[in-house]
Amino acid sequence: MKKTVSVVISLLSLTLGACGTVPRSSGAMQLGPDTYRISARASMGNSIESQKMALLEAKEYCTSMKREMVVVATDLDKNFGPFEVTFRCLNAGDPDLVRPTLEKAPDTVIRVK
Repeated sequence: MKKTVSVVISLLSLTLGACGTVPRSSGAMQLGPDTYRISARASMGNSIESQKMALLEAKEYCTSMKREMVVVATDLDKNFGPFEVTFRCLNAGDPDLVRPTLEKAPDTVIRVK
């Protein structure tokens, strides 16, 4: 009995340990008309791979609908969290289908009332 419990605990530990290293993506989540977000985390918190995974998935998502992708915003958690990309899937000729101008969001916002 002790041996069986030990084997089960070992297998469970291996399974749970592997979960932290498996690349993951939220898939495309619709935020509004033609606007979506994907959150991706590559294995071992590799931020470059997370970005690559999310942007490629966004491009493939739009391509599957025969549309073009335009990035609206990106966000990268500094503590090895996921990379998020907000994007639009637009038809060719759409007036919003323009080169994106991405700006870094401020770390601190001060409001004066």
